[in-house]
Amino acid sequence: MTVVSKFNPACPLATDLKSLTHNADLTLTIFSKRYTEQRDAMVLLRQLHHLSKAVQRHRGMSMALLAGNRAFEEDFTLLQCEVERRLAALEAFAAMAGSLSDRDRQNVHNAWYTISAHWQDDDVIDNFELHSHFIEQMQGMSIALAQKIERPITRVMAPNRVASANKPIVAMRSVELLPFIVRRIPEMVEQLARMRGLATYAAAKGECEYRLDRKLRFAVQCVRAQHEALRVYAQRICGGLETELPSVNLMKTYELKLMFLLNKVEADVLGGNRIMSESAQLFALATEIIDVYLNVAQEGLSLVAKWHDEDLEAWLA
Repeated sequence: MTVVSKFNPACPLATDLKSLTHNADLTLTIFSKRYTEQRDAMVLLRQLHHLSKAVQRHRGMSMALLAGNRAFEEDFTLLQCEVERRLAALEAFAAMAGSLSDRDRQNVHNAWYTISAHWQDDDVIDNFELHSHFIEQMQGMSIALAQKIERPITRVMAPNRVASANKPIVAMRSVELLPFIVRRIPEMVEQLARMRGLATYAAAKGECEYRLDRKLRFAVQCVRAQHEALRVYAQRICGGLETELPSVNLMKTYELKLMFLLNKVEADVLGGNRIMSESAQLFALATEIIDVYLNVAQEGLSLVAKWHDEDLEAWLA
């Protein structure tokens, strides 16, 4: 009887082990690549989040300056430099990660150049629309990036693996939370930011011109409608997440301030009489409210990243 060593390369068991090792290495290589792509998408999402916030503030301040309020000059100069730094960082990271197309990167670059070049000579409506178009572009890119991380890579490569019985499935949590923080909150914030810019300009001028009046009324209506829809959506999606998303509770706290701001804009800025509100005060109040919503989105992105890391560890274990 011939005994075949289990370490003999010709042994079927050794061949199977070699094949399994090769397959495992290949799986981990593919896994690592896709996981890195998702991580890079999350980094770019955060950068787009901060860049959009800066561009929205840039729109509001530039409109106030075009109206003749020089009080914003110092902050505006600093903000202009911040936007350029953030844009350069976004382009650099996007080029390395390959998460944004060349066309998207070029569009972002061109949009900012169009806004920043000789903005002092712009008509206020042109300035408003150029900023708004740029922000819409970034929101579209954010939504596309979010689609890449809706499902953790472990659910793509091992769909049949069962999650821990006492832990919610990461894929379901991400799919539900991402639209809230990447689409719904940014839409609400953008309407608030548009209202901020238009109301700040009107207050600096002391009157609301007809062409701005239409846009401002529409923004106020959108904020009211989106606030109600967002409140209901937040109750459904964020139930049980208050400790991980503490800013959600601040959204509820700030509802009274939001209603006060909306009523003030409607009564004073859109009331038809000479505007008595200070443009800087309107800008500051609107910014305070906007930052609460943006903090929820930022916390949400960090939470999704945390869930993905936890899911990875559970899968490897």
